[in-house]
Amino acid sequence: MLFAGTSVASGFGALTTILVARRLGPEALGILGFSVGLVGVLTALLLPGFAQAHQKRVAEGADLGRCVGTMAALQLVIQATALVLLLTASRWGSLVIPAGVPLSVVLFVLVAQLLVNISTSLSVAFVGREWAVAHASMQMAGKGLRLAATAAVLVWAPDIRWVAAAFLVEGFAEILVGAYILIGRRGITLRRPDRATLKSYWRYARPLLITSPIGVLQDSLDRILVARWAGLTAAGYYQAARALWEVLGTINAYPFQLLLSRLSRLFAAPGGEMAAETRRVFASAMDRLLFVAVLAAFGLWALRQPIVTLIYGEQFFSAVHPLMIFVLAALAQAAFNPYQFILYAMDQHARLVPVVFVRLAVYLVAMVVLVPVWGGTGAAAVRLLLVLFPCWVFIRWTRELAGIGFQWFTGAYLGGFALLIAVNEAVRASLSAASVPAPVAIGVGMAVALAAYSGFLWQTHAGTGDNLRYTRDLVDPRGFLAFLTKGDSSKAP
Repeated sequence: MLFAGTSVASGFGALTTILVARRLGPEALGILGFSVGLVGVLTALLLPGFAQAHQKRVAEGADLGRCVGTMAALQLVIQATALVLLLTASRWGSLVIPAGVPLSVVLFVLVAQLLVNISTSLSVAFVGREWAVAHASMQMAGKGLRLAATAAVLVWAPDIRWVAAAFLVEGFAEILVGAYILIGRRGITLRRPDRATLKSYWRYARPLLITSPIGVLQDSLDRILVARWAGLTAAGYYQAARALWEVLGTINAYPFQLLLSRLSRLFAAPGGEMAAETRRVFASAMDRLLFVAVLAAFGLWALRQPIVTLIYGEQFFSAVHPLMIFVLAALAQAAFNPYQFILYAMDQHARLVPVVFVRLAVYLVAMVVLVPVWGGTGAAAVRLLLVLFPCWVFIRWTRELAGIGFQWFTGAYLGGFALLIAVNEAVRASLSAASVPAPVAIGVGMAVALAAYSGFLWQTHAGTGDNLRYTRDLVDPRGFLAFLTKGDSSKAP
């Protein structure tokens, strides 16, 4: 349910990008992408890691009304401070904003992001309690209404400044819908922060005061550097590729978040049987996530050209090149990022502090080297590099702390993906050389590659049969309707 709802919400977000690209062209999309990236960089140092502390404490069973009240108060203080500081600094905007980027676009995107950050006091709490329906309702309402507002703007006032203003709708909608679900439907009374709760949040968030801003910086700086060093048009191609990558990333993002909630609950009740259950839950989650992620990544890789041209138009064909690297990065995230969530669940994330400084140095050097040469493709390659470096350190720590080492079936999935790509590209190239129409070459290449992958996985991974049955149950409409009728771990809205 969480995946379905957030996928629909991400689809709304991607469709918003598509409408802007179709109506206003790659340069306008580059302006929007630059503004989002700049806002991310500017707010990085003002966004401590309280959101993850919030999810952790909610997952451990702390009082929900007190937790939401505490997080809402913290976010109001943080976001108000960010808004005042950044509006004061806006007079020097011309020093970093390229010619052609209206300051009003940056300011609208800034306020929109601050509203979304405030709404996390509700959405993160829903994930912490594993209330999938509630969280999905917030996401779909916010991004759906933003899509409607953007479409209205593009029809009646097609200007990138009004498009940026339409982004304000998302945060307002998420706050209203989330508050209605929490207070009106679930009967939770908000409570003021107390000293014990604030101290608990601060204790967990303290290492994140360093790692979280650096992570936000790395997630946003690429848009700025591509726009500055490769031009707004190249930034538009890059933004289009990132939008598709973010849709693919929903396969990883929310399963990771639920995994953090589940592991936090398990580690909060230590014991021999609980330790065995923790290892079982992690292995099962990794197996099933990779089973789905490999197929989704291959689908986007094999259909990259028709997807980009069909969605964005022929003028965005150059977005195919960074998209291929983004697909590899998404699969690497599914394979290696879950180990970090064990550290977060065990309150051992302070170990990450020295690592993030090394990664930041590697990131900056790689961006300086690759972006001026390869533009958006180089920035996507840096994203892949950050996922891989240094994943082996995290795996060593999880083995030492929790007895959870590298899951060896990961090799079967990654090898299977390499087989998928090799067979698909070889068959497709052979058919294209024989003047077979492109749609036929793509379809036959995918079919042959999937047949080879199925045989390979069946022979190399003993859990393939169980994963097939599990997936069949997930997509069974009867089971899905039964879930919607009965609700999630509490009463669904």
